[in-house]
Amino acid sequence: MTSDTAAAPRSQAGRDALELLSSMRFAISLLTVICIASVIGTVIKQAEPANNYVNQFGPFWAEVFGAVGLYTVYSAPWFLLILFFLVVSTSLCIARNTPKILADLRAMKEQVREQALAAFHHRASGARATESPDAALQRVSGLLQRAGWKAKAEVRPHGTMVAARKGSANKIGYLAAHSSIVLICVGGLLDE
Repeated sequence: MTSDTAAAPRSQAGRDALELLSSMRFAISLLTVICIASVIGTVIKQAEPANNYVNQFGPFWAEVFGAVGLYTVYSAPWFLLILFFLVVSTSLCIARNTPKILADLRAMKEQVREQALAAFHHRASGARATESPDAALQRVSGLLQRAGWKAKAEVRPHGTMVAARKGSANKIGYLAAHSSIVLICVGGLLDE
């Protein structure tokens, strides 16, 4: 086996690991585990004397819960490791999606072919207007702008296509929400 063929599986394994780490499903799974651990950490009083746990749960369960780290959930190594992977995963999600989001904020997608327009969720088409094309374009553009849409028109051989978009703040919200998760988790890691 040459070094090239040995490196190919490792690089594929690395790409697969990076894909897993940066996937939204992985981050949501980690967040779910952290939420469950946080509930346990809230229900079970943290950092109490050992006798309190023996009295509350009995000697066997007190020892089992202590071995798992349920009496100091927020500083348990497994909790901090999950928190670290959540920071890495969410940061990779942000890094992977930010260029697409920024490109989408700038693009109106007016270059889309007419056949592809049928796949868009929000679309409309009209019959030939009785008014002039310029007047119809002004009317449609005005209606869209009053409804909060950003519109841009493109004259095509078979008519005029008006591209419009709304909800750019949702994409900014995605970045803000995910960045806040990273910031909160980093604060949790630095606190310990």
